[in-house]
Amino acid sequence: MANRYTFTTKLEGFIQLHEPGKYNTYGFSFTIPAKDLEKIAADRIELIDWIKSKESKRLPDGLPKWDDAGTMKYSWGEGDGTRKPIPPVVFVDCDGVPLSKDVLKSIRAGTKVNLILQQKPYAMGSFSTSIRVLGAQVIELVTAEGASDSGSLEPEEVAAMFSKVDGFKQGDPQVRDEREPAVAASGGYDF
Repeated sequence: MANRYTFTTKLEGFIQLHEPGKYNTYGFSFTIPAKDLEKIAADRIELIDWIKSKESKRLPDGLPKWDDAGTMKYSWGEGDGTRKPIPPVVFVDCDGVPLSKDVLKSIRAGTKVNLILQQKPYAMGSFSTSIRVLGAQVIELVTAEGASDSGSLEPEEVAAMFSKVDGFKQGDPQVRDEREPAVAASGGYDF
């Protein structure tokens, strides 16, 4: 038994997508929108009740994978031989084209994405659920240089998750400068 969710959010915090970092892992953070968080939390309770009905073990209930604000840190890796490797998150552009390593390297906090999550119950040490990010579609790319690219996407135009939509396209970037304007240095500050 598993539930899937799709929603639009922005990537946050430290983002490592192009190559494994420390501990041989990749990762990023995101905040689950409030209306989706409510549904995921309610489903979590149902999934835990379901797994409890199937197990004869007496285990405590585990904590959710997100904080009170709905922020979730997600990581995956190739494993270190002692644990099972976690499948990678597939990142695509608005046409469904997988992103190159160079684009993955440039992705920074603020990048707008559609995510697909899957929540499944488990009973190992506690009754809880696991959440796996199955895929990410970049709608508006924010890079390390302060540029962003959202193509001609309007939020109302997103008809279906992970279908072809207008927006960031790896092969046809439409870059603009998003950095904060510098403080005018002509004559210093006016107090």
